[in-house]
Amino acid sequence: MAARGSRKTARRASKTARRARRLGRRASGLASWRRDAAQRMVASRRETLSFVRRLPETEMVQPRTIGDWSAKDVLAHLLACDEETARRFQLIARGRGDRIKWFESMAHADRFNARTVAQLRRVGLRPLLRRLTRVRSDLVRAFRRLPTASLRDPAHAYPVVEWLPAPGWSHERDHLAEIRAWWSHRARR
Repeated sequence: MAARGSRKTARRASKTARRARRLGRRASGLASWRRDAAQRMVASRRETLSFVRRLPETEMVQPRTIGDWSAKDVLAHLLACDEETARRFQLIARGRGDRIKWFESMAHADRFNARTVAQLRRVGLRPLLRRLTRVRSDLVRAFRRLPTASLRDPAHAYPVVEWLPAPGWSHERDHLAEIRAWWSHRARR
C-alpha cells in the first residue's frame, strides 16, 4: 500500500514539475516577446522620426497630401494611437483590462481618428515631434512595467500579445511607407 501511495505521490510531483516547467517556458516566452515588442516599438518610432525630421515643415503641413491628411496629420494620428494605447496600459496595470473600450467598427475608428487629428492640428510640428518622442518613451516604459501574465490575460477581451503589434509598430510602419511614397513622388516632380 505504501509503495502505491509513493508512486501516486511521485507521479503527482512529476506532473506538477512538468506543469511548472511548461508555465516557466510560457513565462519566459512572454518575457522574450515583451523584449522584442519593446524593441520594435522603439525602432519604429526612431525610424519615423529620423525620416520626417529631414522633411521641410512647409511640405509636412500641406493638406491632402496623403489621402485627406497632411503628413503632419498622419503623425498626429500616430500620437493619438499612442495615447490611446497608454490609456489601455493604465487600465491593465490597475487590473481593469476588462474596461478597455475597443473600436466596435471601422466607422467608430474613423470617428476617433477624425476627432483626434482635428484636435491635434492646433499643435505645431516641432511640439508634435517632441510629444511623439515623449509619449512613445512613456508608452514603452509602461509596457515594460506591466505584469508578464497580463500580456496574455484571458480576462481581457483581447490579450496584449494579439493587439499591440498594430498600434505598437506595424501601423506606424505602414503610415511611414505612405509618407515616404508621398515624399518620393513629390521629389520627382
